[in-house]
Amino acid sequence: MSNFGRVIEILVGGMKFSSLDFNIEGTVPFDNDTLPNESEVKIWNLSDSTINKLKRNSVLHINAGYTGDIGTILQGYVTKRWSAWDGPNRITTLKVLDGPDLTVRKIVSKAYAKGTLASYILKDLASKLGIPVAQMELSKDVRYLGGYTADGVITEVMADITKDCGTSFFMNKGRIYIRNLRRGADPLFKLSQKTGLIGSPEPLEGDDGVIGYNLRSQLQHRISTASTVDLTSRIWSGRVHVRSGSHKFSRTGDFMTEMEAIM
Repeated sequence: MSNFGRVIEILVGGMKFSSLDFNIEGTVPFDNDTLPNESEVKIWNLSDSTINKLKRNSVLHINAGYTGDIGTILQGYVTKRWSAWDGPNRITTLKVLDGPDLTVRKIVSKAYAKGTLASYILKDLASKLGIPVAQMELSKDVRYLGGYTADGVITEVMADITKDCGTSFFMNKGRIYIRNLRRGADPLFKLSQKTGLIGSPEPLEGDDGVIGYNLRSQLQHRISTASTVDLTSRIWSGRVHVRSGSHKFSRTGDFMTEMEAIM
């Protein structure tokens, strides 16, 4: 895969910024926890009138990839904006959350009857968040024989329930995912030197006993949390599942996807 033909597009406030016209760089993280991830985007030399249109809470999309093959790597909300001069250039920085800050305004206090299934509670709580559910597939649908009392921040309550079910709960690109990282209907991505693998995989052994590899590739918009990767490399080949990582993009510098992939 060539590193030529890079494409970066930012859509926000009814405007579109392309790397064909603007110097753009940034980092978009992704992981498998309940807290929205904060991305950072920088755009060079915007006019005063354009900067003033970049409002807090505006929906922002980033598409990235290569000519003929681009896709969305971020859908979120602008939380901060500022500009600073660097010599003759004015750089505008945007902070973007990949979901609303639910910890501030989404509290629940509700008791569920004896024998209620975890899936029922999760669907009920998810409906209160007002965020689309992209996937819900529990490894084990626990039945709470003594009933269940949901009391506190909704996302924290949902995280506790999904933990009981041996399942991950995370937000990605403005949508909720409740699923096992190692099982799902995700397209399989084959990663090798021919398809963009950079360097050699680095062994990973987490504090939780999970093993896998830290991987780097040329920027690949298809890879995010829970992506399934068939890895082919000189030191190891096999199937891994992405737990976390980031997309880094610029016109002339980093244009890569880094990932923590577990077996």
